[in-house]
Amino acid sequence: MMPTREILFNIGVVETILVYALMIFPLGLLAYGLARRASRWRVGQPANRLDQFGRRLWYAVRMTLMHGRIVRPRNLYGGCMHAAIFTGFITLLAGTLLVMIETDVSVPLLGVSFFQGAFYLGFKLAMNVAGLLLLGGVGMALYRRLVLRPATQQTSGDDLLLLCFLLLLAVQGFSVQALRLALTRDTWAAWSFASYPLAQALQLLPRDMLTWLHHLTWWTHFATALTFLGYIAYSKMVHPFTAFANVLLRRLRPRGELDAVDLEGETIGASRLEHFSRPQLMSLDACLHCGRCLEYCPTFNTGKALRPRDLVLEIAGYQADSGGIFSGVLGEDANAGRFRRGRGADRELIGGVVSKEEIWDCTTCGACMEQCPVHIEHVPLVVSLRRNLVMEQNEFPPELAPVFKSLERLGNPYQNVPAERGAWVKRMAQPVPLMSEVAAAGKSVDYLFFVGCVGSYVSRNQKVTIALATILQRAGISFAILGKEESCTGDPARRVGHEWLAHQLATKTVEKLNAYNVKKVVTACAHCFNALRNEYPQLGGNYDVIHHTELISELIAAGRLTLDAASAVAQGKVTYHDPCYLGRYNGVFDAPRRILDALPGVEVAEMPRNRSHSFCCGGGGGHAMMKEQSGSRINVTRVREALETGAQVVATSCSFCTGMFEDGIGAENATPRLRAVDLAELVAASLRESPEQP
Repeated sequence: MMPTREILFNIGVVETILVYALMIFPLGLLAYGLARRASRWRVGQPANRLDQFGRRLWYAVRMTLMHGRIVRPRNLYGGCMHAAIFTGFITLLAGTLLVMIETDVSVPLLGVSFFQGAFYLGFKLAMNVAGLLLLGGVGMALYRRLVLRPATQQTSGDDLLLLCFLLLLAVQGFSVQALRLALTRDTWAAWSFASYPLAQALQLLPRDMLTWLHHLTWWTHFATALTFLGYIAYSKMVHPFTAFANVLLRRLRPRGELDAVDLEGETIGASRLEHFSRPQLMSLDACLHCGRCLEYCPTFNTGKALRPRDLVLEIAGYQADSGGIFSGVLGEDANAGRFRRGRGADRELIGGVVSKEEIWDCTTCGACMEQCPVHIEHVPLVVSLRRNLVMEQNEFPPELAPVFKSLERLGNPYQNVPAERGAWVKRMAQPVPLMSEVAAAGKSVDYLFFVGCVGSYVSRNQKVTIALATILQRAGISFAILGKEESCTGDPARRVGHEWLAHQLATKTVEKLNAYNVKKVVTACAHCFNALRNEYPQLGGNYDVIHHTELISELIAAGRLTLDAASAVAQGKVTYHDPCYLGRYNGVFDAPRRILDALPGVEVAEMPRNRSHSFCCGGGGGHAMMKEQSGSRINVTRVREALETGAQVVATSCSFCTGMFEDGIGAENATPRLRAVDLAELVAASLRESPEQP
């Protein structure tokens, strides 16, 4: 006897016609909901995100369908939970579609039946495994939301309703299968291993009752499936469509690069939805509400107003309001960040939807973007809002006013005159040439040493500058500096939204570097490094930019630097802090650690949050020049984490990080126990005949 079963068992001809007729309405609701959402995205600015389509498609498949960014070592529970729900649901959906193909295409049109034999038995096994995966995943999700209740997750009525839908569908599916097996006494019933025990028990019931129960359960299951299908586009369940599309259409530019701005346009920044790009508006609807963007977020973890997830959901809810789309929240007590209709489409985006406090809280560290499983880019959203506040509304924190004035007049944020930029050279044992002198002599150098504002003017960071210059001289690297011709890269102005000022500063620097025909640049500032490497090409500044930790690591490996244990200033435990703009934005994680491994007498003690999971020092996004207005201090939080390692030194590799750590160490009264020392200082002080002790 060939293994198979009757499709639409116990369902009459008229009922079969009704089944197909009833499917039209929820499918129409789904299509209408998706179309309404897409119409809201189209109000945004066009952006070409279809280049390199093959690369985009394969990456999207790996990261979403194959869960490459969802199942991660630090998120195994949530990742496996989602993988179980997704795999189970998609497999069951595929099984349903296969049955429809058998019934409506293969048999009536081709005269071929594949729903029998070994295929049928394999199908039964797969469907039972999928059903159990779905049940297990939903169980894990309910346990996580109702029992574990992690701080990064908030539960709304929509979340529970969707989980109940999935739970009900799985239970109904197994029940329908068990009732059919009990009625038919299927020879191959044991292959349906999940529902087989229930089928055995149900055989004790009268046949008429089994027939009635099967009929009722089948229609209830069908009605539940149709209701769920119609609800998808109006709830967070829309994310399987939007998440895949968002990963497919993600930016392929470097993560540390902000998009260029048309300073001649009608408006700068975003104060209305139409000011964002279409991919940005679509990304709002891609949010899974998972809260992973909060795990390493410095503002969330220090009790500030900004929560990246809620920022996205606030704007997404506003977008849904503006399009008249019901978007899935049940209950007025649900999270204020959730999509909600009726909160007011006439609100102002800045101040009414997103608070100004949220906008200015952000340190632009990128932890949210690193963790987001669907590549939502929160930082560009925040910077767009800042641009509008600064450029269009002339509104910004008062402490930025003197910074802007100093940057515009003097080319640095510290109100120092350009002539003092190279004052640190006087403390060097050997002279440091200027690019103007090199050019006048008709010579060239291996590298331009771009010192940066902090390294030039802040006395603490001048020690780092001297240490790096000494290392380069000791290794025989020819280099020169710009001296008084150097000015700020524009990074601080750009991150706080003053795009015009950032453009002026960057253009001036590009013109100067191009005039000297600069090819290679080395810098000890992670923010200068990111700007020069990733954003200056927008203005014609194309250079081979290397961070000082990368160059020092190469010099040690090449044997051009000899480290002496007798000169070492760091003995015992040293912990390393990964700067956001060096690590997360540019992927430089290993070079600093190779330097530490090469230092004599050093034992590296990693902080729990390291590499791409590093915790911000609190100095990015202009916050090195701004005051934290709420919550606990970010740099103090990071200092405490460094202290817990038992290290006596926290090694840094960013100008802002060094300053933020020193400030945090002082605030924590930890000066006797912990020092912040740049890696260049550690290496220079470990060279024979060390120039200066940090």
